[in-house]
Amino acid sequence: MGTKGNELWDADKHLFAEMRTNSTSHEEYNFFQNMQFKQENEVSLSNDLIMSEDDNSDRIYIVRELYDEYVVGCATCPEKEIHVMNLTEALKIHLSEIGYNHGGITLLDWLRSINYKGIAYNHNYDKM
Repeated sequence: MGTKGNELWDADKHLFAEMRTNSTSHEEYNFFQNMQFKQENEVSLSNDLIMSEDDNSDRIYIVRELYDEYVVGCATCPEKEIHVMNLTEALKIHLSEIGYNHGGITLLDWLRSINYKGIAYNHNYDKM
């Protein structure tokens, strides 16, 4: 159970534990540490903008809702955005499913390819 009462999904518990020792970069380690803290401690009723489509040339966006739900989409095809129940599911989304047709990669692959550039850790609209 999180320190303020949110219990992580088992899949995310495993993901965060794995990334503590198997991150591919400092930026990836930082991403997973921040997401774990947010999911355990920071509710977001008004959305937490993790990645804005304005902060990457691929126009991909990632939004966290409540504690651990995510919406992933591409601004060029917003009707295909996907809502999932945890970060593990979000990272497995194939970007072609959201209308991004430049390779059959997952969200995790894409984040690694940009080395997490453009990720925002301070856009929880409940706290702004």
